[in-house]
Order: sequence, then structure tokens, then C-alpha cells
Amino acid sequence: MKLIKEIFGRNPLLAKLGLFFLILAVCLGLYAIVNNATILGINSMIKPLKFALSTWIYAWTMAYLLFHVNNQNRVKWYSILATFVMLYENGVITIQAFRGKLSHFNQTELLGGILYAIMGIMIVWLTTATLVISLRFIFQKTENISKSFALSIKIGLLLFVIFSFMGGYMSVINSHNVGGKIGEAGLTFLNWSTLFGDLRVAHFFGIHSLQVIPLLGFFVSTKVKNESKASLFVWIGSILYLGFVCFTMFQAINGTSFV
Repeated sequence: MKLIKEIFGRNPLLAKLGLFFLILAVCLGLYAIVNNATILGINSMIKPLKFALSTWIYAWTMAYLLFHVNNQNRVKWYSILATFVMLYENGVITIQAFRGKLSHFNQTELLGGILYAIMGIMIVWLTTATLVISLRFIFQKTENISKSFALSIKIGLLLFVIFSFMGGYMSVINSHNVGGKIGEAGLTFLNWSTLFGDLRVAHFFGIHSLQVIPLLGFFVSTKVKNESKASLFVWIGSILYLGFVCFTMFQAINGTSFV
């Protein structure tokens, strides 16, 4: 509860955004139990449920981490943009799911194609803004946290931005599968392909660098008092994690299933 109160105290807008999507995820999850509609052979509520959960985690993480950016006015405007984009993206995904239509890679209807194109433009806009705010934090001269923890946040933000752009690559090739069409057999809930390469794996682990690396940095900073040694541990952990993410990316590009 203390952490949640701190998140709401640091950035009320993103905190409320995250809470909204957490509630939405619960509602979608409950409805999924009785929902019989499918898209590409999968319960139509699974995709909006996953995106709602992801947005909740993203919003609360950013609310917590961006508190350390010195220029909070910039953070305020970033938060407004993030709220606008996330509401649009999840709105399209959820509405399309209830319509029984694809929200991504939709080439079967004009409306779906237009909504998807606008979504892509807005995500690029938000990702670029995330890069800008990340660079502001990276190059600011003063920090109110330990160097090792600050380093982990910087690395996490950069990796998040880099692997967010993988979504754009998937849009360019109009698929997340390599070696086969979408809609085939996949892992439970995640739906990552068990037959072909799936770029969503690297995208997933890459964007969650935003949580994994700062968590590592926070843990290291509380256990290791020597800043040089703590920073070294953060670098080692980050490189190992990046290596794993790159492995899943090359695995997918070569058409090999994650499992």
C-alpha cells in the first residue's frame, strides 16, 4: 500500500490511468470467462485484457520513475500525451474485440485499417516523446537517488524505447510471425507462436526492461554500498538481460519458436 500511495503522490494522472486499466483488465477477465466469441481462434477478450494489464504496469512504472526527472513540467506534458495515446490505443483494441474484428494488421475492412494506421502514428509519437524525456533524465546534471539506481532507470528507459520501435517493424511486415501466418497454435494466454518465429517475444521482454532493470538497480543499491561496484552489477545484469532479449529476437527472425 505504501508503494501505491507513493505512485499516486508522484504522478496522479498516470496513477489514475493505471488504476483505470487495472479495473478494465479485471472486468475483461471476468467477461472472458463467459465470452464465446473468438478472433483467429482465440477468445476475443484476451488481447484487450493483455493490453489493459500492460498499460496498467506501464503507467504506474512511469509514474514512479519519472518523478526523478528534474523538469517535472515536461513530465506533466508527457503524462498527458501518454494518457491520450493509451486511451486511444486500448479503446481501438477493446472496441474491435467486441466487434469481432482485428485491431492490428487489419486489411479486411476500411474502418479497421484507418484505426490501426492512426494507432501506429500515435504510438510512434509517444515512443519519440519517451525517448526525449529519457534523454532529459540521462543528461541532467543532478539526481536525488543513488548513481546505481539512476543508471538502472536510464538503461531501462532506453531499452524500453528501442524495443518499443519493434512494434513499428511488425507493422511494416504486417505480421508478428516469421515463417508462418498469424492465428496458428500459440502459448496459453500469451499466444506466442509455438510453430514459427514470433517477434512479440522480444518486444515483450524488451519493453519490460522498464521494470526489470530498475528493479535490479533498486535491489543492488540497497545491498551494495560501494557505488562503483553497484553500478558494475547493474551493467552486468543489464547486458545479460539485453543478451537474452536479443537472443529471442534473432530466434524469431530465423523463424524459430520461442519454445
